Amino acid sequence: MRESSLHNSALKSWNREIHLTLMVANRSVAVFDLGGVLIDWNPRYLYRKLFSGDDAAMEHFLANVCTSSWNAQQDAGRPFAEACASLKLEHPGHDELIDAWLQRQEEMLAGPIPGTVEILAELHARGVSLYALSNWSAETFPIAWKRFEFLQRFQGILLSAEVRLLKPDPRIFRLFFETFAVDPAHAVYIDDLRPNAEAASALGMHGIHFSDPGSLRNELVKAGLLDPVGQIEHAAAWVSDLERARAFYERWFKATAGSMYSSSTSDFQSCFLSLGSGARLELMASPAQSPRHAHLAVSVGSHDAVDRLVKAMEEAGVRIISGPRLTGDGYYEAVIADTEGNLIEITV
Repeated sequence: MRESSLHNSALKSWNREIHLTLMVANRSVAVFDLGGVLIDWNPRYLYRKLFSGDDAAMEHFLANVCTSSWNAQQDAGRPFAEACASLKLEHPGHDELIDAWLQRQEEMLAGPIPGTVEILAELHARGVSLYALSNWSAETFPIAWKRFEFLQRFQGILLSAEVRLLKPDPRIFRLFFETFAVDPAHAVYIDDLRPNAEAASALGMHGIHFSDPGSLRNELVKAGLLDPVGQIEHAAAWVSDLERARAFYERWFKATAGSMYSSSTSDFQSCFLSLGSGARLELMASPAQSPRHAHLAVSVGSHDAVDRLVKAMEEAGVRIISGPRLTGDGYYEAVIADTEGNLIEITV
């Protein structure tokens, strides 16, 4: 009875994991926050100059005068004229510093966040539907729109100031779904603030808390929106004596050999050797081949990724030695030549 209970518990756990995996993989829409994800915005870029590098004075000003909570009210739709006038009454003697928040807003924008804009371009090239949902003032957003051409890749942008709602309020997400006819079950949402990502998840989106472009790429690969980055899967060499070569690597490099493969249609044998957790080594033998390095194999993650990459290479004029196919030993691969004529297997 106990074994049956444990089995049922494990089965439920596996089924739940499979269900969650399928849910994540069934995404076709990517929704981005802007500041902190695609655009490096920080008032310190401006105020460090205004305080002549006196970081302590700058931080005191940002913590007590032009605070993040004060700025959030403009993100929620309050006009800057009203906000600045009110703040100058509360903090006399700081007029120029307060006015600089709006007047020199562009100096708070350091530029695009390296790596994330490239991911946006890849998603766009793959035909993923792209949207933005951002806490941003309607008065200052035109500065970013004019400066960052990549913002034009979005099919729609919803700004908090336009609807007078701030994330993580669920109402702004629901309004976004309604405005752009987005099904949350088909969307991922990317935000540098965890509460916002969690709010998106609670409403059915796949919320991703952004920390860096590399981690974001990994999450989007899991969601099926990007292909994995190519990794060297194995290197291959022709040898004259397969058994002797295998024993050499086992003895001197502590390699672990896999099973021997013998072709049923030609005089060909091969064996894969694993060396730690890195790429494998394939040793190959055939009377028709002399000993030499043969090729590198690069893994791109899936059959579809192999097909897409080879098609793009062919269109770009890369020499295709053999198109995608299933080999006798079970590999789905294509073979291309690099700029020096070296053979590269592109595999799953």
